Amino acid sequence: MRAVLVSFRLDMARIAVSSASGFVPFLLPLLFAVIFGLAGRADGGADFATGGVVGSVFGVGTILPISAFSYEWLEQHGRMNGIIPADRTHQVIGRYLTLPVFAAIIIAETTLALAILHLTAHGNLNGLAQALTTSVLGSTWSFMVFELVLFPLFYRWNDMRKALLCVATFFVGVAVLVTVTLYLVPEDAFNAFGDAVAQAMANPAVGIPAGLGVLVVMTAVSLPVSIACRRRKEF
Repeated sequence: MRAVLVSFRLDMARIAVSSASGFVPFLLPLLFAVIFGLAGRADGGADFATGGVVGSVFGVGTILPISAFSYEWLEQHGRMNGIIPADRTHQVIGRYLTLPVFAAIIIAETTLALAILHLTAHGNLNGLAQALTTSVLGSTWSFMVFELVLFPLFYRWNDMRKALLCVATFFVGVAVLVTVTLYLVPEDAFNAFGDAVAQAMANPAVGIPAGLGVLVVMTAVSLPVSIACRRRKEF
């Protein structure tokens, strides 16, 4: 456990350095919240601004954990070997531990940014609870799913361009699959299915266990794959 925590702290230090020491990028969504709030006060578009604020937090939170890989690529996956008391399995597990930390940061940042947005646009916090309910859990869950897909890809390839090409190919494949599904499945049946799923997920007693179950299954697949890819780089 000590080796895992050492690797975790090293990765968090790498991420902090890459983000101008102190996660400065997380200040940007707060600035956007003020800008969107002022714009919403002028034209009544505050509801639309919620998506912009949540999206900016999601973007920052998604990019920062990946920045640790850039250091690893520069170090040729071997510079820290023998320096820290951790093998490659410990290093992978330590990096996965950064995900719940950033998930908590995303929840706190989104809550603060939406509070600033509502205060700027409306002068009160009316509607904040509803905005949080409809956005925070979904964006945090999407962040975890996205990272659990990306991590094995970045462990598989040393070249960032190849990893990003694989990511792009993955999303193109998903888009094609969705398009084919929309073409083959009758629209009425598809809409009925979508509405039923949305209503079921809106119920916390169903949505939260289902979301956690998906994350558990994805972690059970993603983590061993990442460990296997990382250990193949042992020299």
